[in-house]
Order: sequence, then structure tokens, then C-alpha cells
Amino acid sequence: MVAPILELARGCAAAPERTGDRDRGAARPRRRQARHATWLELFFDLVVVVAVSRLGVRLHGDHSASGVAAFSGLLVVIWWIWISFSYFADLFDDDRVLDRTAQLLAMVGVAVAALALPGSGTAPPEVFAAANAALFALLAALYVHAGRSEPRARELCRWYTVGSLTGMGLWLVSLALGPPARYLVWGLAVTANAVISGPLAYARMRHPPVQVSHMPERFGLFMLVVLGESILAVVNGVAHVHFGGDAVLIGLAGFLIAACLWWVYFDGFDEAAINRAIAGGSRAQVRSFLYGYGHLLIYAAIVVTGVGIQLAIEQTARPGEPVPLIGLGVAAVVAGFFLTSVGIGRRATPLLASVKLAIAALGLGLAVAGVPPLATTLTLAAALFLLVVLEWRRAPERGYL
Repeated sequence: MVAPILELARGCAAAPERTGDRDRGAARPRRRQARHATWLELFFDLVVVVAVSRLGVRLHGDHSASGVAAFSGLLVVIWWIWISFSYFADLFDDDRVLDRTAQLLAMVGVAVAALALPGSGTAPPEVFAAANAALFALLAALYVHAGRSEPRARELCRWYTVGSLTGMGLWLVSLALGPPARYLVWGLAVTANAVISGPLAYARMRHPPVQVSHMPERFGLFMLVVLGESILAVVNGVAHVHFGGDAVLIGLAGFLIAACLWWVYFDGFDEAAINRAIAGGSRAQVRSFLYGYGHLLIYAAIVVTGVGIQLAIEQTARPGEPVPLIGLGVAAVVAGFFLTSVGIGRRATPLLASVKLAIAALGLGLAVAGVPPLATTLTLAAALFLLVVLEWRRAPERGYL
């Protein structure tokens, strides 16, 4: 799975730099040339996926409503670590010794957080909180250093330093609390950090940064890894049951679902999405956070769908037992596609929008109605395949063929 990811990272076309009169005098990070993900950034992604994989195992063991809620909350925390360090690298990482050392230290912190995930039984939750506090202390130090090194990026770095320190402080406060107050403070730490180091900063900055971003590439690469995790869940499910007809059908339908999600996402992939938002004014910049944060919903939904298909395969010995995770996951991933499209101002045709809405409603309906997993998986695979056909038929209009 790693080889094609690395090949894609090297082969993606460079996004064009776009500037204008409105950019004069704006804060500029030191790197002005387009680049692709470095080998170390890809290494960082794979370490984060270890935590995502462990969360999938946790969800597999507890897929009750409370288990889904715990999975969702913890995934937000892990993903926020990933995007925080990824965005810093997008702005300032020149792959120097200091940059490499900082990312390697962050990888250690992510590995500790993955080991100490609440509910894993391997470490107390205080270790998880301390790891997060240390990670955002490191991020704050990186922004302080970047602000001193790059005077034109000082305003941006001030905002992101405040956001990182706020998150760090709240994670430290949570060490003195017990559940459920501890978990509420965790949620507040991520929320405050996300608001300050994001939409609030870009809405209030007088001179937002001008850069050539490769974040869409990072989102796409992470999408590939998460899709790979969903295929692994299907394979694990088939490997642990008798190789019977229902298990094979669900496994094949699960692969088709993953393939269709890949098709829909990458058929509309836009490597210059962030760069256009940067050049489009403050409203476009703030709205682009829907594009970035919407990927969290997509990633979470794919993991949920993969775990649901694994459970469905394992439960073929007990036919008729519903697995609502499959329908919920597909509905959520379609909602994530809508959110990311809105974030970059991409409008779907009325037909495609209607079909996506219908698929989301279908997934929810199948989950609520408790339809058996074989029928659920086959129905959703067929619906997504129809969406792919419609996307393919309109491809010449967009110059894709």
C-alpha cells in the first residue's frame, strides 16, 4: 500500500501559484515554490494511520452508540494532530534538519497517543492527555521560531501560537480532572485550538499569508491510506470466517464500495483548491476550512464503513443481524463530499446532487430500518456504482477524458 502512495506523491502535477495586486504587502512564508509531500511527511501520515487503525479496532470491539461516540471523539483528536502539523509543514517546512527533527518528535508523540488511546487498556488516559499537551507545546514553539525567522509571516504565527498554547493549556488542565469533566475539556481543547488556529485567524488577520499549498495532495494521500485500512478490514473479516457465499458477496460488495468512494473523491480531485481559496479573498479563505475540516467526516465515515463491513462478514454465521455502521458510514461520507465541495465553491449538477442526497438518505434508512447486512451492502454498492457511472458520463464536460 505504501509504494503507490509514494509514487503518487512524486507524480502529482504542481499547483500553479496565483497572486495579484491584493497580495502586495501580505505576509509570505519563506517557501514560495510549489512542492510535493516529502518522504518524511508520508512517514508522518503512516504513523498517524497507526492511531486511526487502533481506533478502528476499538470500534470493532465496541460498536454500540457509546462506542461510536467515543470513536468519533478520539478520531477528531488524532486527526487534529495530523492536520495541525501538516499545515505547519505546508507553510514553513523546507526539509531541513530542524524541520525533520520536529516532525520526528511529533511522530513520537503521535505514537504515544496511539498507545495510550482511552479504552485500549495499555496506558492511563493521563498519558494520552500529556502526549497531546506536549505535541501542541512543540507546535507552539515551531510557530514562535517561524515568526522570528520570517517577519512577513509574524501575524499568522502569532495567531497560531496562541491557538496552540490554548490547546496545550486545556490538555494540561484535563490532567487534574476525572471523567466526564476530563472529556469535556478535551473537546474544548480541540475546539478552541481549531477555531483560533483556523477560521478566526484568517478572518481577523490584516495580511493573510500567500503560499503555494500542497495540502490537497496531503488530503488525497491520507484518503488512500484510509481506503487501504477499509480494504484491510474487509480482508480481516473474510479471513476469520468460513469462506461461504454470503461472506464472499459482502466482501466483494465492500471492495466495490471502497472503489466507488475512491472514484468519486479523486474524479473531482482539485490539487489547486487551496491556492484558489488563498487568492479568492478572506471569504473564500474562511470557507475553505469547510473543505479541510470536511475531510475529517470523510475519513471517519470510511473507517466506520470498513469496520461495519468487517462485522457484517463476521456475522454471516448469524444471518439477519443488522449492522447499522455500513449505512451510517456511507451516508456520512456522502455528506463529507458535499461539505468539501461547498468549501471550495464546486457546484454539482442537479442530477448528481439529487443522487448523492438519495444515497445518503438510503444509507440512513437502511441503518435505521435494521436491514440485514448482505442486503444493505449490496444495495449501497449498487447505489454508489450508479453514482460512479453518472460521474463518468459527465466527465467529458469537465475535460477529464
